[in-house]
Amino acid sequence: MGQSQSSAASGSPADSTKHVFTAATPINFSAELIDSLANSSETNSTRAKSLDLHIAQRVHEELARLQSSQDSAVEAARKKILSVEEDEPKPEQKSTLKDSVKAKLPESIGGDKGDGDAKKDGQTSKKVQEEIQRLKKELGQRKVMKELPKSLETAREDVIGCLRVNDRRPLDCWKEVEIFKREVRRLEDEFVGRVL
Repeated sequence: MGQSQSSAASGSPADSTKHVFTAATPINFSAELIDSLANSSETNSTRAKSLDLHIAQRVHEELARLQSSQDSAVEAARKKILSVEEDEPKPEQKSTLKDSVKAKLPESIGGDKGDGDAKKDGQTSKKVQEEIQRLKKELGQRKVMKELPKSLETAREDVIGCLRVNDRRPLDCWKEVEIFKREVRRLEDEFVGRVL
């Protein structure tokens, strides 16, 4: 029983590496194909080298095309920037343009204020600083955390306790969650009522 398997496996190493495949249908090549393959001086390595050279040439051509298109795009952008810079008014023209616009604006918007500019600017600056300080105080008071109402705190603790007890079944805590939601909704309504 085991001998037949052992004897087949202990055959010569040449027999174990030799594989013969037979096709289900006969394969016939034309005489011209067989002659052209036999007479061809081209080997696999020469075919591979010529293919590599062809690919390298195509890559080089594509890179050159991309480089030229990129150069033309850069040149077009450069020309556009130069044309925009030429159209822009010079610094002395800018100041005159600004002055002419200021002169046309009413005083309340920022037009020409006359002699009291420095005095009014000082007063305005002082008012702005006072307003900033007032807003800082107001916002600072809002940051203070207020203690939660006792009912909300107990509802929160009930939800946490229930979830710890029902670790694998959190849906069993729906009553506690509903109570907590109701307390939060009540607190939100109170806040909205105070704000509005």
